[in-house]
Amino acid sequence: MKITKKVPVYQGKFIRVVNKYFLTDTGQEGVWETVERTNIYDRGAVVIVAVTKDKEMIFERNWRAPSESWVIQFPAGLTDVKGESEEETARRELLEETGYRADKLIPVIASPLSPDLTPTVAMHYFAPDVEFTAPPRRDLSEKIEVIKVPLDKIAEFLLKLPPDTSLDLRVTGVLWVMEKRKLI
Repeated sequence: MKITKKVPVYQGKFIRVVNKYFLTDTGQEGVWETVERTNIYDRGAVVIVAVTKDKEMIFERNWRAPSESWVIQFPAGLTDVKGESEEETARRELLEETGYRADKLIPVIASPLSPDLTPTVAMHYFAPDVEFTAPPRRDLSEKIEVIKVPLDKIAEFLLKLPPDTSLDLRVTGVLWVMEKRKLI
């Protein structure tokens, strides 16, 4: 596969839709509709897997407008401040969304958020021994419930979600990677 042309077809405040024309290995031409964020730097996003000093993992029950539903996920955010490193973004987003401060961040894995739709990649960080320092300061568009789960109860929690709540399956993938690397 080879991208032969990129044509913007819509420009909004934070996203643009781009038609990417491609040529297959057999010479057939096609087009893929993609979405690009216009308000990000670096790879685009960070995800924070935070564990308190009491060995509780921090999850969010986050209401997401695109799906019009609640989603269980890790704290996360866009790298939308020019000049801010991914690590600085991770610390800021964790504090803003949950009120917890991370002194240490360990890079875990970078992964695409939705590779069939957007080129945005999230860098996942492990934040051990986080401490609650202040009430969250969330954006207008954020409706988040912070959930702390003891490490030995995570599987039970993820398998028994409320019926109106879905699970971001990246959670299980990142947890698997972290277990294999002996981080948790």
